[in-house]
Amino acid sequence: MNENNNPSNDPLDNELEESEKSELESEDIYRSMFENSLDAMFITDTEGKLIGGNQALQDLSGYNKEELLQINAMDLYDSPETQKQFLEDIKRAKSVRNYEIKYKRKDGTITTNLLTASQRLTKAGEFLGFHGIIRDVTQQKIMESALKESQFQYQVLFENSGSSMLIVETDTTVSLMNSQFEKVSGYTKEDVVGNSFLKYLPENERDRIIQYHQQRRIDPSSVPKVVELKLLIKSGEERDFVYTVALIPGSNRSLVSFMDITVLKKTESALHESIENYKTLVGISPDAIVKTDLELNILMANQQTYIFLGFEKEEDLIGKNILDFVGKEFGQKVSSLAEEINREGRYINLDFDMVHPEGELINLSASISVVYDNEQPQAYIVQVRNVTSYKELENQLTEYTHRLEEMVEDKAAQLMDQERAVMLGRLAGSIGHDINNPLQYVLGNAELLGVLLQEEKMDLDKLRSLNERLIEGCYRIGDVSKRLRRVSRKGELTVFNVYDALETAITMTRGKWRYKCENLDISYIAHSPTMVKGVENDISHVLMNLLVNASQAIEIEGNIKVNVFTDETKDNVIIEIEDNGIGMSSDIMDKIGKESFTTKSIDEGTGLGLLWVYEIMDQHFSKISFESEVNKGTKFKLIFPIEKEVEKH
Repeated sequence: MNENNNPSNDPLDNELEESEKSELESEDIYRSMFENSLDAMFITDTEGKLIGGNQALQDLSGYNKEELLQINAMDLYDSPETQKQFLEDIKRAKSVRNYEIKYKRKDGTITTNLLTASQRLTKAGEFLGFHGIIRDVTQQKIMESALKESQFQYQVLFENSGSSMLIVETDTTVSLMNSQFEKVSGYTKEDVVGNSFLKYLPENERDRIIQYHQQRRIDPSSVPKVVELKLLIKSGEERDFVYTVALIPGSNRSLVSFMDITVLKKTESALHESIENYKTLVGISPDAIVKTDLELNILMANQQTYIFLGFEKEEDLIGKNILDFVGKEFGQKVSSLAEEINREGRYINLDFDMVHPEGELINLSASISVVYDNEQPQAYIVQVRNVTSYKELENQLTEYTHRLEEMVEDKAAQLMDQERAVMLGRLAGSIGHDINNPLQYVLGNAELLGVLLQEEKMDLDKLRSLNERLIEGCYRIGDVSKRLRRVSRKGELTVFNVYDALETAITMTRGKWRYKCENLDISYIAHSPTMVKGVENDISHVLMNLLVNASQAIEIEGNIKVNVFTDETKDNVIIEIEDNGIGMSSDIMDKIGKESFTTKSIDEGTGLGLLWVYEIMDQHFSKISFESEVNKGTKFKLIFPIEKEVEKH
């Protein structure tokens, strides 16, 4: 027995402390590798029920941790056929690597994954279930959080596995106990003091302990220094303890120090199993994973690393510098990022290139995590992934996207031109009528002028009147022609008076709205000038489109109101076009400005009108809104920013 009166100096304490430290250091290494994996990981029992998995698995499947532990892992497959094929393959080969498989998320979506997995077997070859890795590049942080929480739980268990003390007389009677023993055993001092210590031991332990107790008083060195035994606590449970005994100098009384190791033993078992699982998962990872010192000398490496670099076993790599294989580019990047990596503890997606031992240039992406000791960086965990194929696909996708964008832009321009042409086509008849009326007016007056000129006595007042009418008719024809040219030609970015664009739109659409209402009700109360920046031709088309729509919404006869005013801040000019036509239902209102559609006949609409209107307004950094009610009408509201610089001049 240990004769030291101070339990903290007991060899068992030191041995346990060293063992725990070694186990925890080993666990930290493999947990760090586990934390920095970019993949979802799982462990199942023989029935396929999940008994372990990381956060990445939850995100991949859509189930939370509690749900995953309640379902069978096989329920995650997209079909029974996939499940059946996988079971056949892994049972035949005992393990699979980069096995392409489809899983079904909780929300029903199907994902394609690369699975690396193997059977879990005891040393005797007994089947325990499966464990493996599912490729998932987005779950690293969640995995780290879950593992840190697990580490904290282990720490709490260790910190609360304290010891307790008794003083035992020669006849095994307990004469004194401390509060810690009361805490761990549940017994009060009244329950223990005055009773034999043997009363609290299982019967099969009593003979051994009484023998040690008696022999210790004859020859202390003849009995074990450290004894493990079970203790019956007040609840009736048997718990595992270790105790050390020291004879109090000058007496035959023993100072007995107890340490409850029930939780510790369970934790050690869990740690051993956890470490073995981490070793297996890291070992079968498709990525190269190495542990290096701060100079990037290799301390540990998984199987994929030495196979990738052309070595037969891990020992061939130990001591070599990682820069000997990946080149100076990687070393320069790590050196430039060293301060950030050591401060933040990790760095993801460090891209670089290297020449493979077979001579091929490949693209790689590294994830670097720091291993700390007393908050000081001691080593790196480097996980390297071959992303050559992903880079090639990314380049192809980028090229295709650019080509598609160009095609969309060309098509959009064609549709815009088509919409302008359709609009002018729909107005062609009415514009021709607007030109023909003043033309007939001019011709009639010209013929009358010819008659008057043949009279012997010409009436000068009539001639002057006819001359004025001819001039007026020509101006009317010229005004229509001028506005037609303005809306027909390709516009340029200028600063213009928005009221001019409105006047052009009113003139060009007169042939449409005059059959539904005698005159437009126009209210122009905006502060002049109402100058805006944009393409005047496009804004004219926008207003023409809305005026034509308003006239078509009136079935027989009604009113169209046009209001032009500035807001309270005088920063914007607002145009409202309102009709009292048939209005729009809610399902039609939901489509306005979002998709191409039309409720008109093929001769009257293309389906692009309002979609095009919204696009033009957006290009001019202007706003458009509307309100409508069935059988009561519709009102569109257009808001244009006023060009302030022009007003200053």
